Amino acid sequence: MNGRPSPQSSTLACDRLTYAFPGEGRGVFEVTLEVSPGEACALVGANGAGKTTLLNLCLGYLAPRSGSVRVAGWDMASEPGRARAKLAYVPEVARLYDSLTGLQNLAFFEGLMGRSHPESEVVEILEALRFPTGALREPTGTYSKGMRQKIAIAMGLLKRADVFLLDEPTSGLDFPSVAEVSRLVRGLTAEGKAVLFSSHDLSSLLEVANTVAVLHQGRLVLREEIEDFRRRDASAFLQGLYGPA
Repeated sequence: MNGRPSPQSSTLACDRLTYAFPGEGRGVFEVTLEVSPGEACALVGANGAGKTTLLNLCLGYLAPRSGSVRVAGWDMASEPGRARAKLAYVPEVARLYDSLTGLQNLAFFEGLMGRSHPESEVVEILEALRFPTGALREPTGTYSKGMRQKIAIAMGLLKRADVFLLDEPTSGLDFPSVAEVSRLVRGLTAEGKAVLFSSHDLSSLLEVANTVAVLHQGRLVLREEIEDFRRRDASAFLQGLYGPA
């Protein structure tokens, strides 16, 4: 394919990805995973299972020993700029400049991307995310975790990303906030975005995801629809792999 996208490409496609940390015996091994437009896939695993490593490979922060990552058809190794242009990353705690307002943060990151949107368009996107727009002119250091995540998601929407990677988006949130994250993710998938998010919280992933991928010791051991995952007694399955919580 010479690095060029194919119309048939999955939005996010990991093909036999392998990355091992020297001397540690951990990493990811021969992981093949596709996340399609309109899909929210929960990446599940115990600490050390390889979730963060896989996300870092998808982001291009790590170079695989073998295998490939394609984002909207663009190969991360040979066309990293084009691949990352279609990718948005929302960390567990969004990294913003705390002394700047929400609008100033968005304007700064847009400037880095060489883009600019009218303030009215930015506000419209944030209103759709149910962001309290009265806080847009307040320093982001005063924002809650959920508000910071919404600013990060808005960055991805302004960037017109096709793929969203979310790292533990429900960690530390109460039930109403988890429901809000679920609503946000459903909004992204309704727009045809592909969402891959890491999680160790069974109850929240069942709320947010429509598919699940389970990593164990760096290998993909299960990939299925969330309803099939529910029917197999998800809690018992995970305890069989990792032991009781």
